[in-house]
Amino acid sequence: MLNAGTAELLLLYNKLCEMEKRGYWIGLVLFCVAAGPVSGQQAGPVWCAEGEGAGALRKVLMRALDSAALNGLDSRDYLPGPLEWADSMVNSGKMEKQWPDWDRWFTEAGLAFCRDLYLGSGISKRISYDGISGQLTGRDEQYLAKGLARVSTGTALQEWINGLIPVDRDYSIMRDSLAMYRALGQSDRAGRLSWAMNIYRWMHHFRFDRMIVVNIPSADLRYYRGDSLSLCMKVVAGQPSKRTPRFAAWCNGIVLYPYWNVPRKIAVRELLPLFRKSPELIETMEMEVVDNRGRKIDPSEIKWASYTAANFPYEIRQTPGCYNALGVIKFNIVSPFDVYMHDTNLKKAFTSANRYFSHGCIRLERPIDLGRSLLENRLDTTYLLSCFRDQKPVPVAIGKPVPVFVVYQTVGVDPGGKLVWYKDIYQLGY
Repeated sequence: MLNAGTAELLLLYNKLCEMEKRGYWIGLVLFCVAAGPVSGQQAGPVWCAEGEGAGALRKVLMRALDSAALNGLDSRDYLPGPLEWADSMVNSGKMEKQWPDWDRWFTEAGLAFCRDLYLGSGISKRISYDGISGQLTGRDEQYLAKGLARVSTGTALQEWINGLIPVDRDYSIMRDSLAMYRALGQSDRAGRLSWAMNIYRWMHHFRFDRMIVVNIPSADLRYYRGDSLSLCMKVVAGQPSKRTPRFAAWCNGIVLYPYWNVPRKIAVRELLPLFRKSPELIETMEMEVVDNRGRKIDPSEIKWASYTAANFPYEIRQTPGCYNALGVIKFNIVSPFDVYMHDTNLKKAFTSANRYFSHGCIRLERPIDLGRSLLENRLDTTYLLSCFRDQKPVPVAIGKPVPVFVVYQTVGVDPGGKLVWYKDIYQLGY
């Protein structure tokens, strides 16, 4: 059949199959390409056709693939070898019957590259749960497919590709730093920057009106309004043995004066042994014991010695107030994890440079400031700061849920514009 080398063509075939599995909407792209740009281009091959226009398109795309590393991508993911070979065949006017097939190669490689450039590459491998992207996949894929289909000249293609790259300060600093570390041959730092840039493009391509980003290695939270950083604060994240998960989800509400419903593992492994020895600690720690119907049980009526971690039938919660482990405000996050952001009664933890003390939840240095921002200044701060006792939890819905990204980037840019390297606290290797 083709003389490009069986092994390389097999790689190309496998790559194209992988693209289709990843949901690249190839059918839509090919339809758009066949239909031609909005200007009314005649249907037919776009990349592999006679004339300087198609040649310019191929040249721009292959040049972009060659420079993929500038944005933390690997050009080998788009198999430039077969494309270069197909380009040489078209330039020499050979094997014209194969040109429509090669046109498909260029289309799929172009879409895969533009998708990774726009959405970030490898996100699913380093995020445990993504409850945001799936809701917007159709919008993103159509944007990329239709945008690529409208391109009819090399200049337009270059402009389209450039438009997929963030132009803000933080990304530009990381991009320039990546080029420097690659030139110096420092592959470890280049690799860490590449990952950080991919996840940065993923988070910021959504262009949400508001979003929260928690970076575990830097132990900080950033709240963005549009493209502007509105609020920055320290956080306490999970211990290395009780890691905070990496995820993307929605914050849909706030609870004022929350209960701390002690997770089962903590209740039976840490509290139950204490209460078996000293039941009076329940009152000292402002705890309550409830059954599976939410009814309070008198601790004095419980035969503590008869229960173990395997058969303990109750739940334990801490009553609301400033002494509560969650403080006076909790931020609900819709995810499969029993993890949320909250205030804390242990304020001294924020004075430490190594802020990894929690069981996985995210403690906030300035939770009331974040609450005021999310509720557009509708939060009664006097009510919270009064630390009333015997309060009942007060749920407050956020009108439009706010996306929360909990990520793991061991390099970033601080608010002052300085590139900063962070310790790989969970030893994930990036």
